[in-house]
Amino acid sequence: MKRFDKMKLAAKLILLFIIAVTAVTIMASQLASMQSFAGLEKRHRAIASSVDANQKTSGFQTAANTGTNIYFENLVRTLANNGTRIRWTWLETDSLVVRIDPSIINNSSGQPVSTIDTASSGKRKYFTYVPVTLDGRQGAVEIATPLNDLDSQSRSNWFTAIFIIVATGFMCIGVVMIAGVRWIATPLASLTKKMERVGKGDFSSDLKIHANDELGQLAGAVNQMCDRLRQQQQTIEKETHQRIDAIEQLRHADRLKTVGQLAAGFAHEVGTPLNVISGRAEMILSDPNRSPEQIAKHATAVKTESERISKIIQKLLHFSRRSPSQKSTNDLREVIQHSVDLIQPLADKQRIKLIATVPAVAAEASFDFNQLQQVIMNLIDNAVDASSADQTVTICLHPQPIDGQWKIEVIDHGSGIEQNQLDVIFEPFFTTKEVGSGTGLGLSIVHGIIEEHGGSIDCQSNPEKGTTMTVRMPTDQTVLDKAVTNTASNDQTNN
Repeated sequence: MKRFDKMKLAAKLILLFIIAVTAVTIMASQLASMQSFAGLEKRHRAIASSVDANQKTSGFQTAANTGTNIYFENLVRTLANNGTRIRWTWLETDSLVVRIDPSIINNSSGQPVSTIDTASSGKRKYFTYVPVTLDGRQGAVEIATPLNDLDSQSRSNWFTAIFIIVATGFMCIGVVMIAGVRWIATPLASLTKKMERVGKGDFSSDLKIHANDELGQLAGAVNQMCDRLRQQQQTIEKETHQRIDAIEQLRHADRLKTVGQLAAGFAHEVGTPLNVISGRAEMILSDPNRSPEQIAKHATAVKTESERISKIIQKLLHFSRRSPSQKSTNDLREVIQHSVDLIQPLADKQRIKLIATVPAVAAEASFDFNQLQQVIMNLIDNAVDASSADQTVTICLHPQPIDGQWKIEVIDHGSGIEQNQLDVIFEPFFTTKEVGSGTGLGLSIVHGIIEEHGGSIDCQSNPEKGTTMTVRMPTDQTVLDKAVTNTASNDQTNN
């Protein structure tokens, strides 16, 4: 059965061949039987013609009146075989009705009438009646031929046809099992497995079909196709790696640019705790006789301010570090708070107030923390640059996902963006800043990162009212269900 499973196509072709052979054999047998019967009919017509030609002679009339059938047999001896019998019959007295209705013969206008009669024993005879009118009486010459030989030949033809059909069927099965499996099934199975590997991206291990036919040519074409696909795959992989490296370099450069912008603010941020540390250290050194409690108090202050400096530096280093992309489940509130903490010194320097509005419950989603932090910081940095002193920049995380997406908005009340520029702000090297103030890659990098996370970003701006940048981040259903459950629990607690 496994062999037949391998060659369904060959089996279908063989089945069609058997059907064709069966149809041809049946038609040939039927045609042979029809030709034999046509020969019998032709002999009967020849005898009828001879009878018609001699019915006016005196010998014919005498034989008919006296019932001398030997005359009729001698008349057509050369036309009939040994099994054919000819006799004269009067229609009104003979028992012809058992074979054919006399009225049919009377109304035949002198033309021969034929019929087949089957005896109770099952044997058949073919009768032809040639109507003749003698002295006003209606008679006929009866020509009778047994169909035993024709029936026997017909049965022989059908037995031969059945034998040919059965023999052909067994031969075809043998061909399918032996030659078909070797020449068709095995190569096709190899081709199928090869194409399955190609579908999975495996272009190795050439197909080996040593046949000088269409399957061999197909195998050669498949091997050539796989070679070209393998070369193109290698080229694409190389170009993809180069593209990824270039994108990572641009993103890293953008982070370093932001770090450079934050440097001045961080100098002030770090300067304050350093002054505290320096002052406390001088107080300890200036009076060696201080009590242990006072020394411990100053040391605690030094330690606290040192930890504050350490956290500031760690955040900056973490943001500027170049690391491979790695998505994991994180809290969007944390990435927003980290971004605000980093950009706060720069905002303070320009007297811009940052307000972060986040929900009380965790807003979990799957994303790369560093990349999304770069997105948020770029948007906040642009908002700060567009704002004037004493204005506010708001970072808002909506409390629940909408249609399976978290919504983050960065809102400023600055100069805004012209309507004719909104369609091109995410294109590389486009910038509204002064020459030397920006590369035009920030929003392009932001757009690429959001798309890689399956999200979207859009901008709404009015030169008189400011700009709102909206980021939508997808979250899977399990995280969404968890967030909805937590919100419902909090609502019940508050109530």
